[in-house]
Amino acid sequence: MAAPVEILSRLLWIRDAATLPDQALADQLGLELKALAALVNAHPERFPETLVFHLTAEERQRIPDAPVMAFTEAGAALLTGLVPDHEPALLALLPAFAEARHLLTAQAELSIRVQSLEQKLDMVIKVLQGEEAEGASKDRSIGFISEVELPRGLKARQRNTPKDGSHP
Repeated sequence: MAAPVEILSRLLWIRDAATLPDQALADQLGLELKALAALVNAHPERFPETLVFHLTAEERQRIPDAPVMAFTEAGAALLTGLVPDHEPALLALLPAFAEARHLLTAQAELSIRVQSLEQKLDMVIKVLQGEEAEGASKDRSIGFISEVELPRGLKARQRNTPKDGSHP
């Protein structure tokens, strides 16, 4: 059975999906790369482009040792029934793929949260050091408000209140 760590080290993030390159999938199943490609090409209706990506030239340029195809978890599951001799390996691979995909997604979510917290911390540090923070009002001072700045209704109530503190 493939370990999630082994699968995780071979996953690629392509088109907003965790994918396993064709060579990695073939290695896990004990198939030749040509045999895997032949299966996919022989059954195009079974392997839609949304689940099995045929990488573009631009995508292959950005990825070292770029594959020709990349399989999402569902794309790999579609091989069930087509590789009867390798079915146990495939059935062992799918849970490991799911766990590795989950780890990769969780890592990305944590990265976004950490980045957001770093931005907030930078803003707090700037304020504490006396620098202007983006979006903060420059004219507002901390402390008491002068009588001129009081809301109109509040000033009127204060004028009607007797100085001894009793209500009229």
